[in-house]
Amino acid sequence: MNNETIRVGIIGTGSRGITCIGRQIAEQSSELNMTITAFCNRTESRMQIALDDLNAVAKKAGNEPFAPRFYSDPKALINDDEVDFIVITSPTASHAEATIPALESGKKVYLDKPIAHTLEDALAIREAEDRTGNAMIMGFTRRYEKPWIDLHKMVASGVIGDLKMMLIRAVLPYSFYFQTWHRTRAVSGGALNDKGSHYTDVFNWFANGRAKQVNAFGGRNVFHEEEDAPEFCATCDRDCAYRVEQAMPDTQDQMKGAVDRSYETETDPLKRKDNCVYKKGADIFDHASIHYQYDNGIVANIFYTVYGPQSDDEETLELVGTKGRIILTRLRGEIDIVTDYGHRSHEVIHCKSEAFETSHFGADRKLVQEMAAFARGAASPVDGWDGMEATRMVLAAMQSIDEGGETVQFSGVPDAPRS
Repeated sequence: MNNETIRVGIIGTGSRGITCIGRQIAEQSSELNMTITAFCNRTESRMQIALDDLNAVAKKAGNEPFAPRFYSDPKALINDDEVDFIVITSPTASHAEATIPALESGKKVYLDKPIAHTLEDALAIREAEDRTGNAMIMGFTRRYEKPWIDLHKMVASGVIGDLKMMLIRAVLPYSFYFQTWHRTRAVSGGALNDKGSHYTDVFNWFANGRAKQVNAFGGRNVFHEEEDAPEFCATCDRDCAYRVEQAMPDTQDQMKGAVDRSYETETDPLKRKDNCVYKKGADIFDHASIHYQYDNGIVANIFYTVYGPQSDDEETLELVGTKGRIILTRLRGEIDIVTDYGHRSHEVIHCKSEAFETSHFGADRKLVQEMAAFARGAASPVDGWDGMEATRMVLAAMQSIDEGGETVQFSGVPDAPRS
């Protein structure tokens, strides 16, 4: 596309599509020569709310307003001649429905993580990407955050010797997984798939190998079903720590705007953001400990929970090599490093990007820049094969949990080769 304007169509005008990606397009539209020409959502009112929001952002940045066409059918947006670049941020169970025809159209495609809610859909999307030769770009945000990029370069340089162990600690105040459509595997593939696919992608990025086996333990510690649980927070007068109005105030997370006006009269539980965390019907886990072994001997662990205190999201990544160790703290954009077997002094490196205070710690700003480069012919930093592998690893871990911690061999898990 060279320097021609990139015309973007967004399928799914919710939090990820608008609050994160859409706002960054609105802020950088002049600089990147991008515009939004189409929206697709099953609920038309949410497209208008999204448009009002993005045009307010564009105006504040001194950029031209958008005037997208509204669609309810993803294929209609995909076939729009005024759309060059297709952004898919709809609920996970609908990814295949939009992504496969988008890839077949020959247009450039962005797909949000996780790739799919089932391994069957993940493999189908990957097969379409391979069959069409139309590689897509995916939204694993750690790949676009400066501290993680800097850390990956450090490890590749051998600063801690040969990498041998990895640990991601994710103690997250994310009760929203039990309050939104994520609460059922049939729609999301599970909270572990939604969040954990970030982590398995990070492991694969750093390990330079493939996982060969996994075992895991987890379940529900806190969000147990209650017979008298209300339907929604809006209809409840309990003194509850997990009321949606109280959860995650003024943060970068999806809870922001959870009770906006488009949800006031919504009756479909799958379209609400204030389902009671204790009501029946959820089949996802609220905690897990997952253990992977790679074909090159690296071992990796995810320590994960979505209940607990309303605290900062202090996700950490710890790496241990033959000569040293590193701890990255995401919230602070900080890398704590010990090298040369500890003989060198302890060093703390601060490596926030200038956009660190924006959504996903600056990753979404960088992601939109990468999307523009990708639309103009640059290679994808993370494609559908990476997305398939990340979800394949999470779903195998969930299988292990369902089977009481039995080890799952990846040789027996359906796969699609990287071409």
